[in-house]
Amino acid sequence: MNVSKTTKSLFAAGLFAVLLISCGAQAETDKPVQTQAAGGDGTQAAAEAVTEEPRPDFYSTIRADLDQGVDYDGYHFGVVSYDEDSWDIYIAPETQNGEIVNDAAFRRNSEVEELLNIKVEAIKDKNYTKKFRDSVMAGDGEAYDMICFWSPGDYSAMITGQVAYDWKNVPHVRLDQDYYNQTVNKTFTLAGRQYFAVSDFTYTVHQHFRILFNKDLIKNYDLPNPYEDVYSGNWTYNRMLEYCKGLYQDLDGDGKRSLGDTYGLVLNYAFASVFPLSGGELPLSCGENGFEFNLFSERITTMVEAIVGLHTNPDVYVNTQGNDQYQIFRDGNAVFETYGSDPALLRDMEFDFGYLPYPKFDENQKDYVVVAAGGLMVLPSAATDIDRSGMIVEALSAASHAYLADAFVDQYIENKVLRDEDSQQIYRMMRSLETYDLAYNVDPSNQLANYAYYSYFMQKKTADVASRYASVKDKIEKKFTAMYDLILDQE
Repeated sequence: MNVSKTTKSLFAAGLFAVLLISCGAQAETDKPVQTQAAGGDGTQAAAEAVTEEPRPDFYSTIRADLDQGVDYDGYHFGVVSYDEDSWDIYIAPETQNGEIVNDAAFRRNSEVEELLNIKVEAIKDKNYTKKFRDSVMAGDGEAYDMICFWSPGDYSAMITGQVAYDWKNVPHVRLDQDYYNQTVNKTFTLAGRQYFAVSDFTYTVHQHFRILFNKDLIKNYDLPNPYEDVYSGNWTYNRMLEYCKGLYQDLDGDGKRSLGDTYGLVLNYAFASVFPLSGGELPLSCGENGFEFNLFSERITTMVEAIVGLHTNPDVYVNTQGNDQYQIFRDGNAVFETYGSDPALLRDMEFDFGYLPYPKFDENQKDYVVVAAGGLMVLPSAATDIDRSGMIVEALSAASHAYLADAFVDQYIENKVLRDEDSQQIYRMMRSLETYDLAYNVDPSNQLANYAYYSYFMQKKTADVASRYASVKDKIEKKFTAMYDLILDQE
């Protein structure tokens, strides 16, 4: 599948500029650079001089403290997180096992543990959020030193229950550094405080919603190359549906649209709800004077009409519960699928697939909006030694930037998950454009989290945005105003 060199070079130039602005330079490796000088006239043995460039100081932000001597006397820094089979954060690998990401995390921990005389401990629990909250509210600041959250979920109770420490007041933590997610810093700053942070310590679960396509079916149906549309900026919602037109086949012959048939696009309610967000209509932000809501407009109504219309599109399979639609794509019976699960699950895909951003909603949208989630971290408000916690988190985050981030992207995602150069280039572009949705994880009203607002229209098969907005407006504003006032009252 060829993409014109001109289009790709233009896209690459733009991507390079974005990466320079958004991400900064990646940390250098610690491999020594060797040079060799030879001398002699044939009668004298050659003399070799080997020089090594000094390794970059990954811990420059805390170097002054380290030089004075930091020793935490073998303290166990306990990080609690979810107990799931997927989305591994690699908090504390027990050994090296030959897996790239595991071994990078092991190396990170080993170095930081020796540097600070600590032990990083991973605590996994199905009921991890409640146990963390209960321990903090009971005044126990050492049962869990930090919590790393499962991607979906409303975590506003961390704020309203005064469970979370303000990251902006944590000693040693330098939120302006490349190894802290700057989009998260901006999105989750509420009334000058920041209770959630994302650093490269949780890099492996910083993920975005994307669209996969079956390259074999693109070829078999003689369809255009979707990479070209992405590079040219013409990858829009309607353009995506044009690819899908006329592709439905009753493959299993049961006379109805089912999991055994062929489709142009497969998705579920949640993934359908991402289209308005990728169109730039994020429902919530926090300004200088409080929370600001974006829930009703002519453009939002048009978007809701578009996604609800997927229900009646014969070439689209809308799954009503769970992720069964994944199996249609995995069986080779769908051209496109929306995807928001662990990239590790794609490694054994039996056919060649490509990687795309969610489309722009229309041609008037300037840039792709890449909706991201995952990796949120919270320190307990009851921490007994916040200076120690800050030092440890800063060291782990900096070391993750040095060892884990590149290993995950360069060696794991690009060499073990993605199948072609175009997918790799688009993946990097998407990581540079990631936008976190505040409402996805902070919603005391229970009307917005986990894309509930847009999912409602998919579930009810209605596009009456005006009525829905009128029915929930007061409740949403009341709950968020109360939370904002509580934040202002906190010392």
